Amino acid sequence: MPKKIDVVYTWVDHKNEAWQKEKNQHIKKKSAANNTARFDSSLNELKYSLRSLDLYFSECIHKIYLVTNHGSIPDFIDQSRADLVIINGNELLKGISFCSCTFESVLHEIPNLTENFLYFNDDMLLTAPLSLKDLFDTTGKPIWYQESDKLLRFISSNSYLINPFNLDGQVSKARENTFQQLDLNKKMPPPIGHSPRILNKTYVKKFIGLYPEAIDHLRNILFRSEDTFCFLDAYCYYFSHHKMLNFVKEKKTLILIQSDYFSRIINKLRIFLAVDFSFICVADLRNKNKHPCPEVSNYLEKTFPKPARWESTNRKI
Repeated sequence: MPKKIDVVYTWVDHKNEAWQKEKNQHIKKKSAANNTARFDSSLNELKYSLRSLDLYFSECIHKIYLVTNHGSIPDFIDQSRADLVIINGNELLKGISFCSCTFESVLHEIPNLTENFLYFNDDMLLTAPLSLKDLFDTTGKPIWYQESDKLLRFISSNSYLINPFNLDGQVSKARENTFQQLDLNKKMPPPIGHSPRILNKTYVKKFIGLYPEAIDHLRNILFRSEDTFCFLDAYCYYFSHHKMLNFVKEKKTLILIQSDYFSRIINKLRIFLAVDFSFICVADLRNKNKHPCPEVSNYLEKTFPKPARWESTNRKI
């Protein structure tokens, strides 16, 4: 088991002009999975995620790598810190994409990255102490967590009920198609949790070598669709099937939802009913509503008021 590991984030600066121009040029090719309103505003989830990381995982961090569109730097970041490195996602990919799965397939190529690294989407946060023992078992085998949200588990196992209406942006359909491509001859496992995922560079390279055509196609798509090869899901399912990864149901995630309808009521209920959870994920499903949900914003600020060590004292969002 390593003593310290790197943490990798992916983050999109929706105000980046070059990115906006590219998106507008290609948006006609989008699928319903892209939830276009989420590109127009944010709750500064990354800021709160870093605060949670500093609070609950600080002693295990070697460096943080922030993979951004065109190398954009968040306004609140202290650029003088040597332990946070900005990576230009377009240069890493050697191309353009608006699909997170695409960028996730090249994160292991970040220069000087530790052999094992913890990957966060920018909308994932910690709400309890996390240690390396939560990420590796006693033999060093990585640990991934299953989705704990009962509604999402039901949707995943009964996706035929929602696919005709595209209620989840074709995510469930894409996962089904991805699992079929793995050809593991077994029932599809539960969905992976909306929580940080531990990745191993050697594992990633091995996996890419096993499915080169799927990965090559993934790296050349612009937007997510039902045909997208879901890289992290596939990685987890393959290595758990071959007993090289533990896929367990031990930690819970509170999922807060931004949508076009009823966001405020939904999140009030979810926050009120949430008990004993280790992670938060802010799922942004907006297509039309460009205004972030105030309940979620207030909850994040109340829960994580203390600035992280990577925040600048001179600049505020």
